[in-house]
Amino acid sequence: MHIGLFCLVSAVAAAPKPNIIFILADDMGYGSVQANNPKSPVPSPNLDRLISEGMNFTDAHSDSSVCTPTRYGLLTGRYSWRTGLKGGVLWRFFPSLIEPETVTVAQLLREQGYQTAMVGKWHLGIDFINKDGKTLAEERGIGQEHFVNCADFKAVDLGVNWKKFDFSKPYRGGPSDHGFDYFFGENLPNFPPYAFFENDRLTELPTVEKPKEMFGLPGPMVPGWKLEDVLPTLTEKAVQYVSEQAESEKPFFLYFALPSPHTPIAPSEEFVGKSGINEYADWMIETDWSVGQVLEALDKAGIADDTLVIFSTDNGTSYADKQARALRNQLDHQFKGAKRSIYEGGHRVPYIVRWPGVTPKGSTCDATICLNDFMATAAALTGAELKDHMAVDSNNILPLYQGKTRPEDPAVIHHDFDGGFAIRRGDWKLVFTLNRKTKTFTQELYNLTDDIKETKDLITQHPEVARELAELFKTQVKRGRSTPGPQQTNLEDPDWMLPF
Repeated sequence: MHIGLFCLVSAVAAAPKPNIIFILADDMGYGSVQANNPKSPVPSPNLDRLISEGMNFTDAHSDSSVCTPTRYGLLTGRYSWRTGLKGGVLWRFFPSLIEPETVTVAQLLREQGYQTAMVGKWHLGIDFINKDGKTLAEERGIGQEHFVNCADFKAVDLGVNWKKFDFSKPYRGGPSDHGFDYFFGENLPNFPPYAFFENDRLTELPTVEKPKEMFGLPGPMVPGWKLEDVLPTLTEKAVQYVSEQAESEKPFFLYFALPSPHTPIAPSEEFVGKSGINEYADWMIETDWSVGQVLEALDKAGIADDTLVIFSTDNGTSYADKQARALRNQLDHQFKGAKRSIYEGGHRVPYIVRWPGVTPKGSTCDATICLNDFMATAAALTGAELKDHMAVDSNNILPLYQGKTRPEDPAVIHHDFDGGFAIRRGDWKLVFTLNRKTKTFTQELYNLTDDIKETKDLITQHPEVARELAELFKTQVKRGRSTPGPQQTNLEDPDWMLPF
């Protein structure tokens, strides 16, 4: 098996390197893709097309059930709870979560000769500069260790006087500092500054306060900012990048991070009423349209056959909005939980791969995978070397893309908004739900093959399975990695988060 895998990877690495596009939607569960869910009343023709032309993964997971941690894991191949972020997400003016020494997949691919670009939602921290030339972290003397108590940092963040920032200065810690040759996007659509970012600057200065009636947290805004313009503008930029790079002799990597169908629900005029259901369903249709625009750009440029396209999402559907809740029983009815939850509805996500001539057309893969696996897979695909400190929680799934199988699936650790954990291996999933008030964990054990909705806690019937999974979880936390290799470090001693 090892010899065959080595030959396989070597052969792929020796072939011309494909362009790579990773499209990541926001707050969109597995059942929001109509081909995955006949009950869905919302059409998704472009995602359905991707499934028919590629491989559909039925057991794919984000490593977290919320936004920031998943994006960190996707780009670094490392669980975000190894940083200071032990729960929650980054807020408005949080500093960059990706440490300067942590290598991203964009840096890895750039070293392999790729042009690298990101278009869309960042949400991994931006270090804005104040009028004294300092970042918020430098001004307040705070760093990653303060992410541990997210509530305290949130209070600091909400108390920031944004008028002290000099938004005309280049910011630090964004995509340009983490391997992307080009960036156009935003931090996230419901947090200030309400402006577009390009490389290391804002394209326009946010000089007014966001009106109270507009969705989002208070803060600075570019005059005339319209939420409805965000997704069309980002889509246009992604299409433009694909068209331009088609003329280049170098392969490209495009990370297209959609802001939808996350709130604010802001379908553009062309899509309002299109679903005949509600604006949330319209927003889902526009999300699918955006994917279709990228596919169409590949076709027009004549490079679809030379491009690996991956589509996934950062976590399950959010039902915080009443319009989304109205569709709950038709979208993610297969699973328990939703965004923020440790249960399957929180982190089981669509994952679709289209790679003409390599990935079997119209195929399905039932292997358990994680978005963290992207970095090790990109390394295998390009022949890049992963050093000991790189992609420590990332497994190469390139053979799966090619229709191969593996003897067994590695364990995956899941994390939720409140700081709870779960570990999944094979049929079994051990859940550690955290009570923040008492700082205690409750354990639950589920057999997902027999009980995908996680209705029957089997921990009393199979204590030996629970003990084995708990020990594996402890080992992977303590070792600073879940993959083979030498000991690595977490930000701090992880004893506090071990539920035993």
